[in-house]
Amino acid sequence: MKFFKKEIFFLLPLLFFIANCQVSTSNLNVDLKLGLDNSKTQLKGKSLAHYLSAMIYHRKGDTDKAIQELEEVLKYDPSASTPWVRLIRLYLMAERYEEALASVDKVIQKEKKLPSLYLMRGELYHRLGRIDEAVESFQKAIELNPEDVLGYSALLELQEDTNDLVAAIDIYKRMIEKRPNSALLHYQLGLTYARIKNNPLAIVELETALKLDPRMIRAHYILALLYIDENQIPNAVKSLEQYLQKKPEDIKGWEVLLGVYSRVGEILQASEIAKKIISSQEISPLQRLLVSFFLIRNGDNLKAMSLLPVNEYPLISKVLHILALKLSNKNDYGVILETIDDFVETVDTECNDFVNAIWSNFGAGIVSGWFEGQIETLAEEKNSLALSLIWSRILMVSEREEKAIKILTPLLQEHDKNLWVNYYLAICYDKLKHFENTEKHLKVCIELDPENAELLNFLGYLYADKNVKLTEAENLIRRALKIDPENPFYLDSLGWIYYRQGNADKAIEYIRKAIYKMETDDAVLRDHLGDAYFLKGDIKRAIAEWRRATVLDPKNEEVKQKLEKYQKQIEDASIPASN
Repeated sequence: MKFFKKEIFFLLPLLFFIANCQVSTSNLNVDLKLGLDNSKTQLKGKSLAHYLSAMIYHRKGDTDKAIQELEEVLKYDPSASTPWVRLIRLYLMAERYEEALASVDKVIQKEKKLPSLYLMRGELYHRLGRIDEAVESFQKAIELNPEDVLGYSALLELQEDTNDLVAAIDIYKRMIEKRPNSALLHYQLGLTYARIKNNPLAIVELETALKLDPRMIRAHYILALLYIDENQIPNAVKSLEQYLQKKPEDIKGWEVLLGVYSRVGEILQASEIAKKIISSQEISPLQRLLVSFFLIRNGDNLKAMSLLPVNEYPLISKVLHILALKLSNKNDYGVILETIDDFVETVDTECNDFVNAIWSNFGAGIVSGWFEGQIETLAEEKNSLALSLIWSRILMVSEREEKAIKILTPLLQEHDKNLWVNYYLAICYDKLKHFENTEKHLKVCIELDPENAELLNFLGYLYADKNVKLTEAENLIRRALKIDPENPFYLDSLGWIYYRQGNADKAIEYIRKAIYKMETDDAVLRDHLGDAYFLKGDIKRAIAEWRRATVLDPKNEEVKQKLEKYQKQIEDASIPASN
């Protein structure tokens, strides 16, 4: 008897909950006043019993049993709405997405105008990786209730996950139309523009966000970086100062401010910032190197030498040490200069960090002007492999490949089997569209480092892009993917090979997978995807991808020509183009 009372007490809130949710008031509730016959009443009673059991199992955490009971409910009463919704939720909890999707479809057949059902279906498609169908479902939810931001938010999350930043921008704009005073929406739109390198529009949106809500401190920092890219240095200074007033602990912010003060010639202010960075316990080896570079340029050579991170950056530290001694008129720098090639093996890693860092912080003029001049002077004094490679990296980052080739080619006489000499020559020749020389030097590189996935992909993609040696290209790319299976660039390369081989479906599969795994949207990959859809005969989707490519890279005339040509064909045939 105690057990019975305990169970009744436990069921009361459940019964109350069911009543408030209107659990199939037209189907499940046994209402003798409606004049239902006994057999039908019995079915309704069994249906209600299974429903209550499902609720009990769910409360106990037994999802599988709860699902079984709800499935029984729907055998007795397939038209009941609430059991379907609960069953779908349980399927989701159990990650039984296909069954959940089938259930949603059944409910939609009865309730075709409920936006929430299409949102649920879109989410299921999203989880199953059926992206196009997910987009259609979310768009249907928006169509049914254009005032509800949930549909926009779900679609936006999908576009972000799949790196469709062009579509995401369109959604942000539509949401801003409904909420024009939302600082967060303008901020997110600004970030998205920044991700696709549309700096002017990114600046407009972030400035708007700050007008609406000055407390969005991070917007000041991002704006500063955009101002630097657009050569609006005074604006960058102002934004960084405002940011660092609120975030004085951000040493990266101080690093950027050091650079912009240097660019505008505010050396006293820059020197104070350098002291602040040096005193920070969070200073990184690269920041020590950057501050050393700044101090050497401004004559504080002794302090610069004391900061050099010789363990983390041995080659560049040695170069800066030599410069500090030379500019201090110390004749003993020649002794160190003789040992400069001892650390040549680290040249690529160190240059990747240092040359790019001083370029972004202090500007192209300082790197390809003052620093290049110093390296050239040292190279004239000492026939050094390391100095020539550093010099060539400066030339490459400033897009002066022909001069870099003139520096690198003589090195082949003594260093024809050096990995970096051949690799840098391959990069330069590739930029200049010299296929044979690019291929020649890449083959040497792969002989020297046969398990280097980047080299394998470089040569494989070179073949695919030229539409030659496709079997060898596929082998190279598969070797690269075996080493790094999730690399989006290698996935795109394999997709491009499939395209060249005429396999549109495989091309689409791999190129889309590559786009999803990229850090940002990419014009080249969108162009590839458009070509793959065109090969398949899906002109509408091809045009949609080429449109994305032109938004991401407005200067690509080849894509513009394809878009204009086939867009006209669609218009002539009165076929609506896909969005």
